[in-house]
Amino acid sequence: MTIIEKTPAERHMISSWEQKNNCMLPEDVKNFYLMTNGFHMTWSVKLDASGDQPAKPHFDSRSVIFELDSCNGNGKVCLVYKNGKPGLAQDTEIWFLDRALYWHFLTDTFTAYYRLLITHLGLPQWQYAFTSYGISPQAKQWFNMYKPITYNTNLLTEEADSFVNKLDPSKVFKSKNKVLTPKKKGPVQPAGSQKGPPGSSTSKPTSGSGNPVRK
Repeated sequence: MTIIEKTPAERHMISSWEQKNNCMLPEDVKNFYLMTNGFHMTWSVKLDASGDQPAKPHFDSRSVIFELDSCNGNGKVCLVYKNGKPGLAQDTEIWFLDRALYWHFLTDTFTAYYRLLITHLGLPQWQYAFTSYGISPQAKQWFNMYKPITYNTNLLTEEADSFVNKLDPSKVFKSKNKVLTPKKKGPVQPAGSQKGPPGSSTSKPTSGSGNPVRK
């Protein structure tokens, strides 16, 4: 990442802008432009699938090692001159030495390491996030408390295959076996039948001769 800063703005430039736009700038915005009149930041990312790790430091004359941070006894952050003495500035790297005396590469430059330090809020044992075995349960509590969104501690201590969904649908959606009892059906009435008492008829009686019946 490269940053090109501009020269600070003068107060009369800010006052002129406020008068021209009829708006008052907030105080923190004014202070920013008085410090630098903007900057141009460019990110350059190298995509390399090789994944080659740099050579680890040696505890003999092949490497020159200086301690940068004692990490409260949980390891050491070291400035390492890879090619021994005389130590050249371009030959330096930042490494983490854990309590078992295993080396873990952090960054190529101190500036990059300092950015990592700020990103992780300087929390205890944050350097172990860059080891193969991850941070301790105690450090995980710190991260879950102060960096619950930007930092997923579960990804640091578990294997990749543990994130595969192992849900068994047959157990989750298992339903109780219910015995279906057939419903009782009433007697089927023939088509054209009429409701009423058995044997009764609603039609008016007629005589056999066709004469009307007197009541």
